[in-house]
Amino acid sequence: MSSLIKQKTIRKEVSFEGTAVHSGLKSKVKLLPAESNNGIVFVRKDKNRKNIIKASWSNVSNTTLCTTISNEFGVTVSTIEHLMSAISALQIDNLKIEVSGPEIPILDGSSKIYFEKISDVGVVSQEKNKQFIKILKKVSVKNGTSRASLSPSKNNFNISYKLNYDHPLIKKENYSIDINENNYKNEIASARTFGFVEDYKKLKSDGRAKGASLNNCIVLNGKKILNKSGLRYKNEFVRHKVLDVIGDLHLSGYSILGHFKGEKSGHKINNELLKKVFSDKSSYKRISMSEAIKKENNIIALQIPNQIAS
Repeated sequence: MSSLIKQKTIRKEVSFEGTAVHSGLKSKVKLLPAESNNGIVFVRKDKNRKNIIKASWSNVSNTTLCTTISNEFGVTVSTIEHLMSAISALQIDNLKIEVSGPEIPILDGSSKIYFEKISDVGVVSQEKNKQFIKILKKVSVKNGTSRASLSPSKNNFNISYKLNYDHPLIKKENYSIDINENNYKNEIASARTFGFVEDYKKLKSDGRAKGASLNNCIVLNGKKILNKSGLRYKNEFVRHKVLDVIGDLHLSGYSILGHFKGEKSGHKINNELLKKVFSDKSSYKRISMSEAIKKENNIIALQIPNQIAS
């Protein structure tokens, strides 16, 4: 049980290399163990100084097509959501992430490779107790037809997502899942980002999506999916949205005890939700699992049953 209540980091360093989906540049990332209470920190290795960026909801500076964080000196790192999603699913609290440039590699468009390679090197428990954010009351945000909320939950962390596109291959997809390591590995990690041919052409003309390809994105053209291998899941589109939510919410700096509901929500509204939660101290409280054991045994009973054993 002690492994469930302690902070975690990785056992040893692990590296990734690939293409950045928006810039088209080659990008290298190295994950290194970090001490307790360090949190998740990005380090831009192409900058000699002022190059540290804490992975925090308050450092989100752009949410157009991806999540970008920056420090007070204007140094940024973008497209962090898939990596952050895998980190969250593996319950990692402390990590140093060295990146060769301004964007994280897209790899295959999902978090599968990140999740598997981090799992392979292992996750270890540390000496300090892990803290959680327990949602105490419903907090909601809305922007047009997009909406998101966090509500109290007897379960650990669960997500219900409604995808509603005016497109013959997507239309309406509803999906709910309890987030734990096994569920994430089997049901979420492999879900790839997706886009439309008409949007791709416009993004290219605007100097974006330079690294996008059928190797890292599901591409839709009318009623056809251009990827020869097709979909990995029948409802891969909504599952990828859940993957993004997990990554965006890990910018809270904590594992969340609550129920997320989203409808057509993206990076912008996910961040707005965290801002609203942390602007109202009555909507949450920080707890350690040792406190939960004494005060709220039902949380432990429902706490992720398939955590990594260190």
